[in-house]
Amino acid sequence: MRASLICKVTSVQAGSRLDRFLRGMFPGLPAKSVRFAIEGGDVSVGGEKGAKGRILQAGEEVFVRRIAEGLDWLPVPGDLAGAAVLYADAGAAVLLKPENVHTEPQRPLEDATLAGYLRWRFPEVEGISKEPGLTLLTRLDYATSGAVPAALSPEAFAFLKREREKGRIVKTYVCLVDGRMEKEMSLSFALDPSGGEKVRIRTDRHEEDPLYWTDVQPIRPAGGRTLVRAVISKGKRHQIRAHLAAAGYPIVGDRRYGTVPPEGPGKVRLMLHAAEVRFTNPATGEPVRVSAPIPEEFEVI
Repeated sequence: MRASLICKVTSVQAGSRLDRFLRGMFPGLPAKSVRFAIEGGDVSVGGEKGAKGRILQAGEEVFVRRIAEGLDWLPVPGDLAGAAVLYADAGAAVLLKPENVHTEPQRPLEDATLAGYLRWRFPEVEGISKEPGLTLLTRLDYATSGAVPAALSPEAFAFLKREREKGRIVKTYVCLVDGRMEKEMSLSFALDPSGGEKVRIRTDRHEEDPLYWTDVQPIRPAGGRTLVRAVISKGKRHQIRAHLAAAGYPIVGDRRYGTVPPEGPGKVRLMLHAAEVRFTNPATGEPVRVSAPIPEEFEVI
């Protein structure tokens, strides 16, 4: 962390927004470091808390109490309760992510993430990638549990990233949804993940690329709910959650796309679990299929 810095606004810099001014002052830092510092109240102008859109005047002093360096975004290595290594060979591993933890850091020096667990179990991955997610190849939402693949060598990382872009890392999820689903479906509503925390669902448009479709199959009914299997290949942020909600079957416990369950807030987890991942072994070319144990709360009947 860089700490206690004072930057004086020059006549050339006058008229700049605060966030753009700071990005110019710290060109080697990630843009999110500037955003995090401003949102965290670590930046002030003339003694007042700075807003990112504040227009600066010549001669003003911008005080930065602290701002994250690039390496501060690396996950902190350490054990993680509920995490496990489901599979590992020389080139790849599959980790078990518990519910209610981040896949990768969302703030500088954040510990207790799956990426931190990966770095702890396989320290060599830091030499392959210095991104917050290191060599993890899929990202699960905070409340979602299940299987997450990772590369363990530079060659495997390059190969598996190409496979991911081609939609050849296939993920199967188990989820409990509201409503009685009677038949299989392929959901292809167009999704716009840009901007905001909630994905915009376009029920009037369909995604042309089938790599972004969600194939859904009912497993068994559970009262007024249904345990279902959902399969995606390439995928977009919140794809399964958004698609199922748009189809009229929101996932139980999904407060963003569904409703608070009758059990009450905080009583039911997001009932979404990455149950299986399939990919090609980077070294042998053989298919790999790894399953993550289904949490007991999914055994609904």
